[in-house]
Amino acid sequence: MTTYEHAMLGACGVLATGLHRRFGWPVVGIAAVTAVLPDWDGVTLLLGPRLFALLHRAAGHNLLVCVVLGAAVAALDYRYSLVCRAASFARRRLPRLQSRAASPIRRRFRSNELAIWIAVGAAASLSHLAADLVFSGHARLADWGLPLLWPFSERQWVFPMVRWGDVGASVIFVAAMFAMVRWPQRIEPLARLTLLVVVGYIALRGFALAS
Repeated sequence: MTTYEHAMLGACGVLATGLHRRFGWPVVGIAAVTAVLPDWDGVTLLLGPRLFALLHRAAGHNLLVCVVLGAAVAALDYRYSLVCRAASFARRRLPRLQSRAASPIRRRFRSNELAIWIAVGAAASLSHLAADLVFSGHARLADWGLPLLWPFSERQWVFPMVRWGDVGASVIFVAAMFAMVRWPQRIEPLARLTLLVVVGYIALRGFALAS
């Protein structure tokens, strides 16, 4: 999956639960952010191809780091309103960026809300691993397994169903995004439908690949 697809997967997951009706768009934003976090290990390419080959899809693509990092970033966002501050900064820097959504900086803190933020961060981050397990391989590239138990085990898991470069999921998410903009009062059912269509598409591609 691409970064966009991972972010939309996390965002749609939260929208499908209806949490946005209680907490507003910041909880959707942190889901989108934490859903792409596991790809942080890709920046190791800047330190050389050897380190990249050793750590990419390893250091960030495992259950332990994935859950801890997703939960930690979500907790920091709850305490310091990082997503809201980033949105406010972007609006100041980009005058043409229009938005009717407020960017509330949180002043009151509740333990039950913090728990929800942490759960969202961890779940969205795990959605990245679930997607990468089934999006793998290419006509000229081998499947790329995930060491889910790293650093305790080097065993890798992969269930290739959709090849890299397949644009099907992107098309579905783009269509869903425009539909949500067109019918904002139906965001929740649209998010659920989007997830069902994506899962169905993955299943169909997997069946075609197996046959």
